[in-house]
Amino acid sequence: MPEIDFSLFAGLTASIDGMTAALKREAGWRQRKAQVIRQVPLAPPQANAAGVIDSPQSLRAPDGYYWSVRRLTLSGFSAGTAVVYLNGLGGEPVAPFAEAATFTFGRGELLLHPGDRLVVQASGITGYVQLNGAADAFESWYLPWYIG
Repeated sequence: MPEIDFSLFAGLTASIDGMTAALKREAGWRQRKAQVIRQVPLAPPQANAAGVIDSPQSLRAPDGYYWSVRRLTLSGFSAGTAVVYLNGLGGEPVAPFAEAATFTFGRGELLLHPGDRLVVQASGITGYVQLNGAADAFESWYLPWYIG
């Protein structure tokens, strides 16, 4: 009978070891997912004399990363309009501002793919144009989980 007890013990030990390894993998995955999203500020210089804000170093999603823009604020002007474009002045208009204001976006609503950038063009303004905002930044592999 001791052989039966030993084999039962060995089987339970193997089962517990397998469950422990699976729990460790799951904990590692959860920790990686919890650390993958960072919020980055969007704060380029004010518009130039032509009323354009084109600052790739602060308004471009880096290679290998997506940005989900969560908030855009245009301020400093009391008359005129401004439009935020995707990938240049000839790109898709993604946020038209009829006046200084703040737009908020839900998760994935204004998604910048790796290498995409925002550009602002203002016209007929009184004052200056300043853009501020925030975006969720995450590595490309995380997109399916971010979108959910």
